[in-house]
Amino acid sequence: MKDLKVVFMGTPVFSVPILENLIMNTNVIGVVTSPDAYVGRKKILTPCPVKKCALGHGIKVYSPIKIRDDYEFLKELNPDIIITCAYGQIVPKGVLDIPRLGCVNIHASLLPKYRGGAPIHYAIMNGDEYTGITLMYMDVGMDTGDMILKEEVEIGEDETTGELWDRLSNIGGKLLVKTLKQIESGSVKRE
Repeated sequence: MKDLKVVFMGTPVFSVPILENLIMNTNVIGVVTSPDAYVGRKKILTPCPVKKCALGHGIKVYSPIKIRDDYEFLKELNPDIIITCAYGQIVPKGVLDIPRLGCVNIHASLLPKYRGGAPIHYAIMNGDEYTGITLMYMDVGMDTGDMILKEEVEIGEDETTGELWDRLSNIGGKLLVKTLKQIESGSVKRE
Protein backbone atom coordinates (compact mmCIF):
# COMPACT_ATOMS: atom_id res chain seq x y z
CA MET A 1 0.00 0.00 0.00
CA LYS A 2 3.03 2.30 0.14
CA ASP A 3 2.40 3.21 -3.53
CA LEU A 4 -1.15 4.37 -2.78
CA LYS A 5 -1.21 8.17 -3.19
CA VAL A 6 -3.45 9.59 -0.45
CA VAL A 7 -4.73 13.04 0.39
CA PHE A 8 -6.02 13.33 3.94
CA MET A 9 -8.60 15.90 5.01
CA GLY A 10 -9.13 16.48 8.73
CA THR A 11 -8.75 19.04 11.49
CA PRO A 12 -9.05 18.09 15.20
CA VAL A 13 -6.94 15.87 17.43
CA PHE A 14 -9.42 13.02 16.77
CA SER A 15 -8.07 12.87 13.20
CA VAL A 16 -4.38 12.66 14.14
CA PRO A 17 -4.16 8.88 14.85
CA ILE A 18 -5.91 8.27 11.53
CA LEU A 19 -3.39 10.45 9.72
CA GLU A 20 -0.54 8.68 11.55
CA ASN A 21 -1.85 5.30 10.34
CA LEU A 22 -2.00 6.62 6.79
CA ILE A 23 1.57 7.93 7.03
CA MET A 24 2.81 4.51 8.23
CA ASN A 25 0.96 2.53 5.56
CA THR A 26 0.53 4.69 2.44
CA ASN A 27 2.07 7.58 0.51
CA VAL A 28 0.38 10.68 1.95
CA ILE A 29 0.99 13.33 -0.72
CA GLY A 30 -0.95 16.16 0.91
CA VAL A 31 -3.12 17.17 3.83
CA VAL A 32 -6.09 19.51 3.67
CA THR A 33 -7.17 21.13 6.91
CA SER A 34 -8.69 24.26 8.40
CA PRO A 35 -6.78 27.54 8.29
CA ASP A 36 -4.88 28.54 11.43
CA ALA A 37 -7.16 30.08 14.06
CA TYR A 38 -6.71 32.63 16.80
CA VAL A 39 -6.73 30.85 20.17
CA GLY A 40 -6.97 32.03 23.78
CA ARG A 41 -7.19 35.43 25.37
CA LYS A 42 -4.03 36.59 23.66
CA LYS A 43 -5.45 35.54 20.28
CA ILE A 44 -2.38 33.60 19.22
CA LEU A 45 -2.57 32.31 15.64
CA THR A 46 -2.38 28.52 16.06
CA PRO A 47 -2.34 25.62 13.60
CA CYS A 48 -4.78 22.77 14.20
CA PRO A 49 -3.54 19.34 15.42
CA VAL A 50 -3.69 17.76 11.94
CA LYS A 51 -1.56 20.53 10.45
CA LYS A 52 1.02 20.14 13.24
CA CYS A 53 1.17 16.40 12.60
CA ALA A 54 1.50 16.77 8.83
CA LEU A 55 4.23 19.40 9.04
CA GLY A 56 6.05 17.25 11.59
CA HIS A 57 6.24 14.54 8.92
CA GLY A 58 7.21 16.97 6.16
CA ILE A 59 3.87 16.69 4.34
CA LYS A 60 2.55 19.63 2.33
CA VAL A 61 -0.52 21.24 3.94
CA TYR A 62 -3.33 23.11 2.19
CA SER A 63 -5.82 25.23 4.13
CA PRO A 64 -8.50 26.60 1.82
CA ILE A 65 -11.05 28.84 3.51
CA LYS A 66 -13.83 27.18 1.47
CA ILE A 67 -12.95 23.88 -0.22
CA ARG A 68 -15.93 24.27 -2.57
CA ASP A 69 -14.24 27.35 -4.07
CA ASP A 70 -10.59 26.32 -3.91
CA TYR A 71 -9.59 22.78 -4.87
CA GLU A 72 -7.54 23.04 -8.08
CA PHE A 73 -4.47 21.97 -6.08
CA LEU A 74 -6.16 18.58 -5.53
CA LYS A 75 -6.41 18.01 -9.28
CA GLU A 76 -2.69 18.74 -9.57
CA LEU A 77 -1.86 16.30 -6.74
CA ASN A 78 -3.88 13.60 -8.55
CA PRO A 79 -4.42 11.33 -5.52
CA ASP A 80 -5.56 7.73 -5.85
CA ILE A 81 -7.91 8.23 -2.90
CA ILE A 82 -8.99 10.99 -0.51
CA ILE A 83 -9.62 10.14 3.14
CA THR A 84 -11.60 12.50 5.39
CA CYS A 85 -12.12 12.50 9.12
CA ALA A 86 -13.71 15.41 10.98
CA TYR A 87 -12.65 17.86 8.29
CA GLY A 88 -15.33 20.42 9.12
CA GLN A 89 -16.48 21.37 5.63
CA ILE A 90 -18.81 19.70 3.16
CA VAL A 91 -16.72 18.27 0.34
CA PRO A 92 -18.13 19.26 -3.07
CA LYS A 93 -18.79 16.91 -5.98
CA GLY A 94 -15.84 18.41 -7.87
CA VAL A 95 -13.50 17.08 -5.18
CA LEU A 96 -15.33 13.74 -4.88
CA ASP A 97 -14.75 13.14 -8.60
CA ILE A 98 -10.96 13.62 -8.49
CA PRO A 99 -9.49 10.37 -7.05
CA ARG A 100 -9.76 7.17 -9.09
CA LEU A 101 -10.61 5.10 -5.98
CA GLY A 102 -13.06 7.65 -4.59
CA CYS A 103 -13.31 9.44 -1.26
CA VAL A 104 -13.71 7.62 2.06
CA ASN A 105 -14.91 9.17 5.30
CA ILE A 106 -14.28 7.89 8.84
CA HIS A 107 -17.30 8.68 11.01
CA ALA A 108 -17.48 8.21 14.79
CA SER A 109 -20.87 6.50 15.00
CA LEU A 110 -22.64 3.44 13.67
CA LEU A 111 -24.29 5.12 10.73
CA PRO A 112 -26.99 5.98 9.98
CA LYS A 113 -27.25 6.93 13.67
CA TYR A 114 -25.82 10.36 14.56
CA ARG A 115 -25.05 11.63 11.08
CA GLY A 116 -23.28 14.98 11.07
CA GLY A 117 -21.27 16.59 13.84
CA ALA A 118 -20.72 15.57 17.49
CA PRO A 119 -21.66 11.87 17.21
CA ILE A 120 -19.54 10.87 20.22
CA HIS A 121 -21.14 13.54 22.37
CA TYR A 122 -24.63 12.44 21.38
CA ALA A 123 -23.87 8.78 22.15
CA ILE A 124 -22.73 9.72 25.67
CA MET A 125 -25.53 12.25 26.29
CA ASN A 126 -28.20 9.81 25.16
CA GLY A 127 -26.90 7.01 27.37
CA ASP A 128 -26.19 4.64 24.47
CA GLU A 129 -24.69 1.29 25.42
CA TYR A 130 -22.86 0.94 22.09
CA THR A 131 -21.36 3.13 19.43
CA GLY A 132 -18.60 2.65 16.91
CA ILE A 133 -16.81 3.69 13.78
CA THR A 134 -18.17 3.60 10.24
CA LEU A 135 -16.04 3.87 7.13
CA MET A 136 -18.01 4.95 4.11
CA TYR A 137 -17.69 6.18 0.57
CA MET A 138 -18.56 9.84 0.33
CA ASP A 139 -21.25 11.31 -1.87
CA VAL A 140 -22.78 14.78 -2.09
CA GLY A 141 -25.00 14.30 1.00
CA MET A 142 -24.02 14.59 4.67
CA ASP A 143 -22.86 11.11 5.76
CA THR A 144 -25.11 9.44 3.17
CA GLY A 145 -22.68 7.42 1.04
CA ASP A 146 -22.39 3.64 0.90
CA MET A 147 -20.95 2.10 4.06
CA ILE A 148 -17.86 -0.10 3.78
CA LEU A 149 -16.96 -1.32 7.27
CA LYS A 150 -18.22 -0.77 10.81
CA GLU A 151 -16.81 -1.66 14.18
CA GLU A 152 -19.08 -1.60 17.20
CA VAL A 153 -17.74 -0.81 20.68
CA GLU A 154 -19.37 -0.90 24.06
CA ILE A 155 -19.48 2.40 25.92
CA GLY A 156 -18.16 2.03 29.46
CA GLU A 157 -20.58 2.85 32.25
CA ASP A 158 -18.49 5.79 33.44
CA GLU A 159 -16.68 6.49 30.18
CA THR A 160 -16.30 10.16 29.32
CA THR A 161 -16.60 11.74 25.91
CA GLY A 162 -12.84 12.29 25.88
CA GLU A 163 -12.05 8.67 26.70
CA LEU A 164 -14.45 7.38 24.06
CA TRP A 165 -13.06 9.94 21.60
CA ASP A 166 -9.53 8.54 22.05
CA ARG A 167 -10.66 4.94 21.76
CA LEU A 168 -12.71 5.50 18.60
CA SER A 169 -9.94 7.50 16.96
CA ASN A 170 -7.48 4.63 17.39
CA ILE A 171 -10.03 2.07 16.18
CA GLY A 172 -10.74 4.24 13.14
CA GLY A 173 -7.07 4.32 12.18
CA LYS A 174 -6.76 0.54 12.32
CA LEU A 175 -10.05 -0.04 10.50
CA LEU A 176 -8.93 2.34 7.77
CA VAL A 177 -5.87 0.23 6.95
CA LYS A 178 -8.11 -2.85 6.60
CA THR A 179 -10.49 -0.87 4.38
CA LEU A 180 -7.72 0.44 2.13
CA LYS A 181 -6.44 -3.10 1.56
CA GLN A 182 -9.95 -4.14 0.49
CA ILE A 183 -10.34 -1.12 -1.79
CA GLU A 184 -6.96 -1.74 -3.44
CA SER A 185 -7.71 -5.44 -4.00
CA GLY A 186 -11.21 -4.72 -5.31
CA SER A 187 -12.81 -6.89 -2.62
CA VAL A 188 -14.60 -4.08 -0.80
CA LYS A 189 -18.32 -4.60 -0.16
CA ARG A 190 -20.70 -1.64 -0.13
CA GLU A 191 -23.82 -1.38 1.98
